[in-house]
Amino acid sequence: MNQPPPHGWHQQQGYPPPNWGPPPRKSKAPLVIAIIVGLLVLAVAGTGLVVYLNVNKDGGDERRADKLPALCGNVSEQALAKARTTNPNGLMSRETKLSKGIRTTCSWNQTRGTDGSGHRTTDVSVTNEREEAESAFSRAISMYMGTTQGRPLQKPLKDLGDEAVVVLVETKSAFTEMTVLVRKGELIVRVEHSGWDAGLFANTKPDPAEFEAAATQIAREMVQKL
Repeated sequence: MNQPPPHGWHQQQGYPPPNWGPPPRKSKAPLVIAIIVGLLVLAVAGTGLVVYLNVNKDGGDERRADKLPALCGNVSEQALAKARTTNPNGLMSRETKLSKGIRTTCSWNQTRGTDGSGHRTTDVSVTNEREEAESAFSRAISMYMGTTQGRPLQKPLKDLGDEAVVVLVETKSAFTEMTVLVRKGELIVRVEHSGWDAGLFANTKPDPAEFEAAATQIAREMVQKL
């Protein structure tokens, strides 16, 4: 007749004691870390997308129907499209009587959905200086060249009025302003074209050649019809 094994037989025969407890639990730390890392990646990507869309959104406002002084009509829609400033700004455009003449100012900025991202503004003034045009032209150049906001660069423009120059002030900022000054007889024409471009996540400097071409074309059209 078989007898039950004596108490402690498994210890006597070298067998390990039975483990009657629950199986060991696996650590959830790797999963938690992976979830946290994933959420951080999504947050960074989402922030980057928001910044990118904000920087690269269309600039300007909805198209306005502002009426500008008649002289502003000397500038064609094609020239304004090239400058990316097709939206007339009536608040900044006017005719002003001076003690020795008249100044006409014309202003345009961007049309949203038409003129792209970044920022562009074009301001034109035509001043009748009567017999003081030459000295007024020299003073205007000196004012731009004497700026302390950056390093001004000047060069003459040929075949434009009686005399003409273009001035660019170099700065560390993305903001860029190109100015074309023209004297035609007793008239002084000033074209200021300014703005910046949209980069990947921040504003960047525009191409100076693009600014010069846009401002010069506007100046030529204005002067040709004076």
